[in-house]
Amino acid sequence: MNSIKNLFPGFSWDLVKNIYDVSSRSVFEPGEILLYPGQNIRSVLLIRTGKIKLYREDQNGNEYFLFYLFPGQICAGTILPDFLALPNIVTGKAVEKTEVLMIPLTSAQSWMLKYKCWSDFVVRTFQFHINQLMHVLDLKVFKTMDERLEHYLETQLKTQTSPRLQISHREIANDMSSSR
Repeated sequence: MNSIKNLFPGFSWDLVKNIYDVSSRSVFEPGEILLYPGQNIRSVLLIRTGKIKLYREDQNGNEYFLFYLFPGQICAGTILPDFLALPNIVTGKAVEKTEVLMIPLTSAQSWMLKYKCWSDFVVRTFQFHINQLMHVLDLKVFKTMDERLEHYLETQLKTQTSPRLQISHREIANDMSSSR
């Protein structure tokens, strides 16, 4: 329970106990898909370790990178579809070994009314995701390909521990939905 409290210091101890009691732990290996379009979401994913890449994919398999999720975050997309009866619309892939706590949607929804710290966390998560999506849109609409590539590479460097990028031209092209 202490590890949950350390990762989410704004959560009350009562909420931490509830998370500990109702969640199940899942570990995903690099490259493993956690979320896929059209998926029927049954659990909120609370990231404990690792990194998840969120992206959109068109009907031809072309990808467009959106943003990463890191420890201490949840995927807002795992809450939203159930509230609005919408299918999931993004793909989530583990970039490195990733551990998540899977919280049943019924619990996560009931906590919205029971715990202000949880509802505040969810609202901040939605705000963060909307800001991230607006940033992606701004890059796509207002920036040249060179500027977008520079931003992409800077983002990649910030999200890893190695000072050297370990990414192929093909991966970059896929993430940016462009040709090599």
